[in-house]
Amino acid sequence: NSGDHKPRTLEIMLSRGFLRPLLAGARSCLLTQQPGASSAAARLGLAQARPLASVSMAQIKELRVQTSAPISDCKKALEASEGDMAQAFDWLRQRGAAKASDLEKREAKEGLVGLVVAGNEAALVHVGCETDFSQRNDNFVAFVTEVAQAAFRQVPPPPSSGSFEVSLESFLAQPIQQSESTKTSVSDAVSDLVGKIRENISVKRVARVAALPQGVVGGYVHGALPGNPQVGAAAAAVAIGVAGEALATEAQLSSLRGVAKKLAMHVVAAKPKYSDPGSVPPEVLEHERSILRAQASESGKPAHIVDKMIEGRVKKFMQEMTLLNQVLVQKRAPPPHAH
Repeated sequence: NSGDHKPRTLEIMLSRGFLRPLLAGARSCLLTQQPGASSAAARLGLAQARPLASVSMAQIKELRVQTSAPISDCKKALEASEGDMAQAFDWLRQRGAAKASDLEKREAKEGLVGLVVAGNEAALVHVGCETDFSQRNDNFVAFVTEVAQAAFRQVPPPPSSGSFEVSLESFLAQPIQQSESTKTSVSDAVSDLVGKIRENISVKRVARVAALPQGVVGGYVHGALPGNPQVGAAAAAVAIGVAGEALATEAQLSSLRGVAKKLAMHVVAAKPKYSDPGSVPPEVLEHERSILRAQASESGKPAHIVDKMIEGRVKKFMQEMTLLNQVLVQKRAPPPHAH
């Protein structure tokens, strides 16, 4: 079998995809060769050859839809990764053929929230995904936990008691872990997770809450996941500040923490938009008055009666929309300001 024409014929046939079933046999034969033995298999380097993974058209189509990469590149990526979709996605990204942003057109309707409470501070995050299946994925849950911890660690608290929304642009540039050796940003971590889950993943909201200079923060996670009380379907954090120069005792703070947690549970259930009437923007109140005025005018009643109707409905609006005027959900207790 050492004729010159046979190796060339075999090489041509292999390059065109023929005789793949014989490849394993040729390799095993080569392993029995004595050192220095001459054979066509040795000259062709069959010991290093490896048959390409079988890739279906359905797999190629799925990767094409997810990445918008050319069909030929999708085929190469799947063959190189032996059919593993996540590795194929990484293969394409490394060569610039696919980007995580290709999935951004798809809406992330599902997701989870994460909450971190420590001392008199808290951080809340909302991370979205496309399906409820992915929101139960271990990688996604771990990511939400990391994002919440990064928000607490990397974003400074508000200068005084209260809450504020964090700029997503600046937050996404922050490192997701506190490590000198790892400089992965939150944005890069999102892209990596997209490659694993193959869905649009987005950090939708980030907020920081604090009770300063002294006070407490209570938090509640609704539908917390088993084994991970920091992550769930909804969450709230309530800050209660302590007025005056005298330092509050630990007993007082402990009692306030219980109140803050109850209020956080109430917020999740009742969903107030504002903390108190004074925090309602004037333009919001005026807009509500204009709607109520139009509704009351259709009643045909005298103007002074219409004015009373409007004021009564504005009062009801305040009771429904502001935390301190709502009726507590727990056992239908009096409004929070009555405690």
